This record gives sequence, structure tokens and C-alpha cells, in this order.
Amino acid sequence: MIRIHAGKFKGNSIKRVGIDSTRETASMVREAVFNSLYQINGNVLDLFGGSGSYGFTALSLGASELTLVDVNKRACAVLNDNALKLNILNNVKIYNKDYETFLKINTEKFDLVFLDPPYNFNSYDKLLEKISNQTTKNAKIILETDKKTNIPEAFNDFIIIKNKTYGIKKIVIYSNNSD
Repeated sequence: MIRIHAGKFKGNSIKRVGIDSTRETASMVREAVFNSLYQINGNVLDLFGGSGSYGFTALSLGASELTLVDVNKRACAVLNDNALKLNILNNVKIYNKDYETFLKINTEKFDLVFLDPPYNFNSYDKLLEKISNQTTKNAKIILETDKKTNIPEAFNDFIIIKNKTYGIKKIVIYSNNSD
């Protein structure tokens, strides 16, 4: 189980997916990410949803809507169970799709995007380029990756505002710098 550390769902536990391709983010890392964001509101996308720990914490802290996407059917079942347990199905959309298919069909704009792709992912430039077209003017993108992964310093109107390593993971926060 994963415990939500803050907000209106603080103390609630959500299920883990428990499959090899999914990596759960340590509580300390999630806390550091949310402490860096200051204010959470608007429409949130958790593109590689897994258990939904990032997305559900964002809803707990004030986001109005959450879109969760995962290619794995088991992960989507866990996402649904977790949303049901937290009694937030009305604020959550769950898509059982790969990220490229979802980004092709999506028509929404997001204020906050969480990207925590699987270990073997290697298309960061392509992903960041595509996702940046589906964000609002003041959006932030949080990317979690292996600390050795090279990622772009900037793309489109996004620039890095935080880049921190936690053990074997690296958290990068991009902010939309457009006027």
C-alpha cells in the first residue's frame, strides 16, 4: 500500500500495481515534488499512471480534475479501485492506452503533468515535445527518470526550474516560460 502524505486524503492508503514494469515512487520523493510545486489546482495528467500516487496526491492537494493513463490493464484496474476507495470517480478519467495513442486522441489542456515512464523508456525528447502541446500557458511538467538519463534542458516554451537527484532517481520540474 502507498500512503497519501498530504491534503484532504492524507493518511489514506492506495493499492500498488505490483508488476515488474511499474516502479513506485518513494514517499520522500513524492513529498519533495509536491513541496516544490507550492500550489496545486486545475487539470492534472498522470501519463504513466501506475498506482496513481502522483495524481491522487494532486487531487488531495486541490487539483480539480485528474486524467490517468496507463497501457497496462492491471494498472488501470488498480487506478479505478483507488479512485473508488477515495470516492473521487467523478473527478477522475482513466484511459487504458499507450501514451502516444492517448496524446493523439486527447483534446484537453493540462495545468500539471506527471511523467514517470517505465525503466526501459528512451523517447524523452519525443514525449516532452508532444506533451508540451497539450498544456496550459502556466503549466508545469514533472519528469521522473533514472539519474543517468539525459533529458533536454528546454523544449518549446518549457525550461527546467528544478533538477534534483534522489538516490537512483532524478526529478526534473519544467515550467512553461511563455508570455
